[in-house]
Amino acid sequence: MKHLALGIALAFLPACVVGTPVAEETKPTDQARLRADIGPMCENKCQLQIQCGIDTRTDCPDECRNYMAAFVDHGDACATLGRSLVNCATELDSCDTITSAADCDVPPEQHEQCASAGSVGPPEQVSCDGDSGTSSGVAPTPDGGARTTDCDVYMGECSDNAEYRVSCRTVDDALVCNCFRDGIVSGVGFTPSSGDCPTKAEINEPCGWNIAH
Repeated sequence: MKHLALGIALAFLPACVVGTPVAEETKPTDQARLRADIGPMCENKCQLQIQCGIDTRTDCPDECRNYMAAFVDHGDACATLGRSLVNCATELDSCDTITSAADCDVPPEQHEQCASAGSVGPPEQVSCDGDSGTSSGVAPTPDGGARTTDCDVYMGECSDNAEYRVSCRTVDDALVCNCFRDGIVSGVGFTPSSGDCPTKAEINEPCGWNIAH
């Protein structure tokens, strides 16, 4: 996978973190904490880059979340790398410090190993009785804000008591969709092959879900 350098690089990694990522069993609580922290970290760091005049692209948060998704649900070693990235990024809270992000950059080969690692166990199939969709709307962002969308797919009343949502918006003339489970980003961003609002059959793989359809 191509190494994404978001502006000066949002792919942070302390040099002290070593080891080869492999797909191992990971504690769900650790994964949930990492998953919950990725969205706010990406939003905050991209906003800081805009304020500092480093990167003004509107798709910076989406690219950051897609990059960080490689470390979620791919084993203990990858989760450790992801946690180190988030911790390092948290320390970069000014225009002066964020320019030194390359000092803790992650080697592309380690990111690729995590991105290509298999998920730790298939998710159990979930059935949802409350389905709906809209042609446009407003979706929450991971930092508690809101963003206008071009289409949304909702799945509620699910067997695991969770609520699922796929929100899509147009970026560079292509529909880009992001997945949320209980308001927390999951999986990776994707573009439906049809170019239209995605169906259930299209969302399971990129979102990392197993929703019956």
